[in-house]
Amino acid sequence: MKKEIVYVFCLLIIAGAGCKSPTGPSAKTGEGMITYSVTYPDSSAYGIKAMFFPKTITLVFKDDRAAFIATGGLGMVQLVNLLDYRRKNYTSLLIDNLRGNYACTLSSEEIKQNENNPGYTIEVTNKMKTIAGIECTKAIVTDKASHSSFDIYYYDKIKFYYRNSPFKDFNNLLFEYTHTINHLTMKLVATKVDFTTPVDTTLFNVRGNYKWVNQKAFFDHLNEL
Repeated sequence: MKKEIVYVFCLLIIAGAGCKSPTGPSAKTGEGMITYSVTYPDSSAYGIKAMFFPKTITLVFKDDRAAFIATGGLGMVQLVNLLDYRRKNYTSLLIDNLRGNYACTLSSEEIKQNENNPGYTIEVTNKMKTIAGIECTKAIVTDKASHSSFDIYYYDKIKFYYRNSPFKDFNNLLFEYTHTINHLTMKLVATKVDFTTPVDTTLFNVRGNYKWVNQKAFFDHLNEL
């Protein structure tokens, strides 16, 4: 289960930087919940381990705060990333029912590293697609180092801050995108959206007991799963 857990964690914090802001009216802040279905184009290469890959990821957000939540390991492991844009505070939680809980709050150096590797440019298009009942705009993301590219679809009516990530300058909600880490590719597509139900803001708080470590030690522990 090693690679998939590390991969999902990396996806939730998404490392890198360098986006070109889209044109058009500014997005607004808000609150809501998005459920993404997750598929793995290269899952056949991982055999039975693919059974432990998370099938959904949930994003809950309100104004400047958000939580990404993923469950893997047949329900035994949960990864939660808490983002507080205004305070520039980013915390990752590993909830492991068998081995104990670990957590890390990223330092400014770790955040900078995550925001600059890899470097992305984003080209906005005028093409549209309806995803989960929402009309989204297409953009093309290019990795400046590998010169590879992939499509994303975003919603420009609600602002979402992707700091501590390669999308740090792209402040609109992503509804469909692909991300690859450690040669494993994951595709996320929004399947359910709720912008009307009040968000439970206690989801943005750290609850429970954890062993607090730095980001490297956090990754090292994930690699042991």
